[in-house]
Amino acid sequence: MKRTTILSVLLCLSLLVSMFTVPAMADSFSATEEGFGGDVKVTLTVEEGKVTEVTIEGAGETEALGGAAMPVIAEEILTAQSPYVDAVTGATVTSTAALAAAEKAFASAGLNVEKPEEIKGEDEEAEADVVVIGMGASGTFAAVSAAENGAKVIGIEMTSGLGGMGNAAQGMFAIDSVLQHERYGDDLGTDEQYWFEHIFDRTQYLGNGKLIRTLVAESAETVQYVLDHDIAMYLSAMPQQIAHFDETVVYHRWNNTQPFVHMAEYIEKNNVDVRFGTHADALTKAEDGSWVVTCTKADNGTLTVHAKAVIMATGSFAGNEAMMREALGDDVYEAAFVIGGCDGTGLQMLYDNGAAKGELLTMNHGVGPRAASTPDGGAIKVATQLTMNTPILWVNRQGERFMNEDLLKDTVEFSSAVLAQGGYAYTIVDEATVNRWADDSYENTGSWIHYWDQNGMLDENGEHTIYHAPISKEDFVSDFAVLTESGDGIVANTLEEAAAFIGCDSEVLKTTVENYNSYVKSGKDDEFFKSAESLLWTVEEGPFYVTKGYNAVLGALGGVNANEKLEVLTKEDHVIPGLYATGNNLSGISVAAYGNVEGVGLSTALTTGRLAGVYAAEYAQK
Repeated sequence: MKRTTILSVLLCLSLLVSMFTVPAMADSFSATEEGFGGDVKVTLTVEEGKVTEVTIEGAGETEALGGAAMPVIAEEILTAQSPYVDAVTGATVTSTAALAAAEKAFASAGLNVEKPEEIKGEDEEAEADVVVIGMGASGTFAAVSAAENGAKVIGIEMTSGLGGMGNAAQGMFAIDSVLQHERYGDDLGTDEQYWFEHIFDRTQYLGNGKLIRTLVAESAETVQYVLDHDIAMYLSAMPQQIAHFDETVVYHRWNNTQPFVHMAEYIEKNNVDVRFGTHADALTKAEDGSWVVTCTKADNGTLTVHAKAVIMATGSFAGNEAMMREALGDDVYEAAFVIGGCDGTGLQMLYDNGAAKGELLTMNHGVGPRAASTPDGGAIKVATQLTMNTPILWVNRQGERFMNEDLLKDTVEFSSAVLAQGGYAYTIVDEATVNRWADDSYENTGSWIHYWDQNGMLDENGEHTIYHAPISKEDFVSDFAVLTESGDGIVANTLEEAAAFIGCDSEVLKTTVENYNSYVKSGKDDEFFKSAESLLWTVEEGPFYVTKGYNAVLGALGGVNANEKLEVLTKEDHVIPGLYATGNNLSGISVAAYGNVEGVGLSTALTTGRLAGVYAAEYAQK
């Protein structure tokens, strides 16, 4: 008995020792905040009260800005053992979201870190002929243009870089440019009259005809201006979207260079005083008719700029939730995939000074699932390109077709059609279709996508093609597993299961599928008149692959009205002297929906910026 007792005691002691020598378990704490293109998630790994690892994820953030900023911020948080570190300049929205999420994660981990006291810098005043608020694509061109026309210019920019979303843009619209003449000679096929009427017609004649005419007439000069400032630009090989294949190529691209690196040289050369990390808060008019811009500097000091003319180039209101809800409606806003942007402060400053409120318009540009990456961090491509970007069967939340799926030949057109269904829709294919897509012996799947050139798809001769090559069934199924996990897809054995996922009546969906199959087999769409060459895929035997796609809202347009000299107008259409608006702040070039002309957004930004600089400098020097 004594020996047994001793052994028992020794065993207990051994267990106690082992308990105290096992390495401490690490705990994870996560939090999210809304970033530029969706949620930004911060995860802390904590051991014995110390953060040992920080990861930041944000699949919707722009790769070059937010994507590059996240690992930098993660390293700074880890080193400081605090969420109170500096944001990465140039990626303000992503940084703000990441730091806010980190603060919540620290709190949930029970790590109480004292927030450092903010130190206020010195206040200062400055004078200029022209002040440009917002140094994105439009503002940068406006500032250089104004300076080249003799004005003393100050630029206000809340980030640390030039160009804003212009750095992500691929190209601009232009007609009658030197690049077109180099390719086509003097027979362009279309002229200024054609494109003016084309764009004006797209607005149902509700647009600003003078502004549209100015954009079309001046676009060639903007291309020349770009080239004269050492920015490489070339004419696209073909139109970017299938709907425009029968048009003269108008898409002038610069995505092979860094345009605003070159413009920075001209900013310096022309002595433009750019105040980075500075937010313009208020705009008032002095008794002598000049303008006063009150700003908050990066060090929290106040900068007050006195100027004769102001160019508002703040890029509209995509980051202002209230204004976006007003433009989209609450239900669509909740459903759509909204990429953030400027906070609308610039527009509010214009309104405060008598500007009429123009149309608030969103840039609806495509449809896709919210899930953007596979578990190993790779992008979902195969499944979403084939199910979201091709003319297969699309249904709304009632389980009914709602459009001719050939609308996918233009990103804006089918995006608008989906928006009208509440901001999301569903696609359905069966197993036989997926197998045909994956069949190496099937030379041409016949399945085109709307953005062919962007995806770099080549045929056997190395030439661009709009058609998919055969895909890996394994990759398709793997992608769909991610979609299913995220709630954006389902592999349904029956149409009843598919209907349950969609949330519609199964009999309605069955009728839709039956009718659609009859159209494919007959080669004639009696409902929405889809072309025979796109009636390729029946939906007959399960399993059925169902994908849920949300409207992609890339930004916002509009807010104020201006004349052809970019002078801001009151509700009585009177000019507000010395006040100019450019780029996405302007209403009247797109109406009701973002204009389906390739490159119209960047063309508007660059052309109106260039011209506003000329007119503002002229006004100031009077």
